[in-house]
Amino acid sequence: MPPLLDVRDLEAGYGPINVLHRLSLSVDPGEIVAMIGANGAGKSTTLMTLSGVVRARAGRIVFDGKDLVADRVPAHMIVRLGLAQSPEGRKIFPRLSVLENLQMGAFTRTDPDGVAKDIEKAFTMFPILRERQHQAGGLLSGGQQQMLAIARALMARPKLLLLDEPSLGLAPQIVVQIFDVIRELNRQGVSILLVEQNARMALKVAHRGYVLETGRITFTDKADVLLHDPRIRAAYLGE
Repeated sequence: MPPLLDVRDLEAGYGPINVLHRLSLSVDPGEIVAMIGANGAGKSTTLMTLSGVVRARAGRIVFDGKDLVADRVPAHMIVRLGLAQSPEGRKIFPRLSVLENLQMGAFTRTDPDGVAKDIEKAFTMFPILRERQHQAGGLLSGGQQQMLAIARALMARPKLLLLDEPSLGLAPQIVVQIFDVIRELNRQGVSILLVEQNARMALKVAHRGYVLETGRITFTDKADVLLHDPRIRAAYLGE
């Protein structure tokens, strides 16, 4: 089967500065692919470019057979095609309730019955969100906000879910819970591109991995191979 996401020679940046340099990667249907790297390596820029928030300057982003760059597909249409992101820092709507945040995640959809079922599914996956559904999102704890950000992205029924630093700033027990959810989502058929500074956790949950350094892919292999590579262990696992 062809890749669900196929990125070739991607370049993107801000103002006169290029952040991504001929970046190439792929995600196959049913895969979890991890992208690890230091702060400032370009990981978030990669996801924002895939989502259409940052404009690609060169290269190709082919998602589910459609070239998002050549066809200049806007961000909201990329969501409609089945690519949704849970961004770094959660970025929930702090004054909207938990329920309203979930409804916002379904803004591209026109099936109210299906939306209601998916909200119920989100509440089953994250029971605390059911308890807090009428509470303002900004009053949730950091871990609860991360659960809400993931659930909101899932409301778009994505074929590919982009997760940007889902463990950032969370207590260890919440991190374990989030990664359990990532595994379960993948078992349910959701393909995932995971950006994560916790390289050990990311590579343990992923099928394959990429290492990004200053906007360039420097290593790629099966996740378990990267996990035991002495260079990766020294640079990203503190060993």
